[in-house]
Amino acid sequence: MIKEKSEERAERAVALIGGEVEDELRRLFASRISGASGVREISLRAGGRCSVLIDGERIELLSSLECKDMEEIMTALCEGALYAHRDTIAEGYLTLEGGIRVGVGGRARYEHRAFVGVTDIRTLVFRIPGHKCDFARELEEIYRERPIRGMMIYSLPGVGKTTALRALSARLGSGKHPVRVAVVDERCEFDTGDYGGCEVDILRGYRRKRGIEIATRTMSAELIMIDEIGADDAEDLLRVVKCGIPLVATAHAGSYEELCRRAALSPLIDGGVFDLFVGISRERDGYVLTVDRS
Repeated sequence: MIKEKSEERAERAVALIGGEVEDELRRLFASRISGASGVREISLRAGGRCSVLIDGERIELLSSLECKDMEEIMTALCEGALYAHRDTIAEGYLTLEGGIRVGVGGRARYEHRAFVGVTDIRTLVFRIPGHKCDFARELEEIYRERPIRGMMIYSLPGVGKTTALRALSARLGSGKHPVRVAVVDERCEFDTGDYGGCEVDILRGYRRKRGIEIATRTMSAELIMIDEIGADDAEDLLRVVKCGIPLVATAHAGSYEELCRRAALSPLIDGGVFDLFVGISRERDGYVLTVDRS
C-alpha cells in the first residue's frame, strides 16, 4: 500500500511535467526494481541541469528545458489558473494533490516596494512524499517513554523530517491507545487519505497561528504537530505549552549543538517548549537517531 501511494504520487508529478522529461523519467522508472516509488525529488531548471533523486541516488537527466517549457509546466500545475495560486507562489511553492510540494524559483516583481508576484520561472523542485519510515517504531517508543512537554525532530534538509512526522502522527493516532493528534499543515503536505482509522486531524492550509488556536481551542487535541518551525512561531508555541498540550515539531540542523545555536529557535528552547530532541542522520546502512534531553 505504501509503495502504491508513493508510486501514484510520483506518476502524477511526472504526468504534469510532460514532454521529453516525462519520457526519460518513465524509462528510468522501468529500469528500477522500485519503479516510481523510490522517487523523492525531481529538480527542473530552464537552461540548467535537471535531475531526479531516486532510491537515495541523484541522477542527472539528459533532457533539457527552456523557459517556454517551464511556462507550460506551470500552467499544468495550476490547471490554467496561475492567479488562484499566486499567494503560495509568492511564498516560493505550490502544493499538489497527495501532499506533493513544488518549490518555485523565478524573478520577484515589486511595485512601490510591495511584492506583487513571480515571473520568469526557471526552477521547479518537486518533493514527492515518502511514506516508508524505517525508524517510525523507534521514534514512537522514544516519544512514549515518558511524559514530555515537546519533542523537536531535526536533521539536515532532505533527510526525512517531514516523512518522520507523517509516520509518527499515524502511529500515535492509531492502535489500542491512540493519541488525538492535530497537525497544523500550512503547506498542505499531509494527505488526509493516509490517516483512515486514525485519530489524526489535519488542519490544511491554515496559517500557523490560526491553526494552533483551532487545534488548542476546538479540536480537543492531546498533541499538536508542526513542520519546520521558526522564530515567528515562538509566542504561539509558548502559549500552547501553558495550556499543557505537548508539541512535536521539526527544524533544520545538523546537530543538537547547531540546533541550540540557532537564534530563531532560542526562545523556544530557552522557554522550555521542548525537552526532548531527536536528530536524524543518514548513514550507509540506514538511519541513526540521536536523542538529547534538556
